[in-house]
Amino acid sequence: MSTEHQILKSVAAATPKLVQLLAPLTPEGRQRAIASALMVFGESLPTAPRQKEKVTETDSDKHAAAGGGICQKAVAWMKKNALTREQLESVFLIDQNSIDVIASQMPQKTLATQVVQAYIICGMATFLKTGELNFSDKDARELCERVGAFDATNHSTNTKKFGSLITGSKDAGWKLTNPGLSEGVKIVKQLVPDPAA
Repeated sequence: MSTEHQILKSVAAATPKLVQLLAPLTPEGRQRAIASALMVFGESLPTAPRQKEKVTETDSDKHAAAGGGICQKAVAWMKKNALTREQLESVFLIDQNSIDVIASQMPQKTLATQVVQAYIICGMATFLKTGELNFSDKDARELCERVGAFDATNHSTNTKKFGSLITGSKDAGWKLTNPGLSEGVKIVKQLVPDPAA
């Protein structure tokens, strides 16, 4: 299990880099680039198994009820907030066993605001998986480092700017509030605008 978790962590760390490289390409260009990279390793795109997985997911009532890695409480919250799985999958790597943040940056420009947003997104990852609002400072700090929102000199000061969005402390752990969850919806939609809008 820990090996699988390590693999998922590695994938979550590599995904923002891949997205950055693939973003300027057309959808067909992205497919070709990925196929070419896989050829270097003697592999090919898993087209047939991927389609089979989708059919299996659709056919499985239990899987659908659980939200495919997203807890039932979070699925109801998503519907209430008009947040789609596709939008979430642009920010999170959603797997049956874990949900990891793959966003490579936070939408705001100032470092202090990016810290607040990273902590909210970290809390959302826990909420989506477990329905709980608690998360550790260690996980949030690691996310800040990955998205370029960590400043060793001012980080503690920036974590005091949570207002009503997050409660808790570094030592006791943090807890996302309902206003924090609402802000999380805005952050996700800023990172990935709704295609219908």
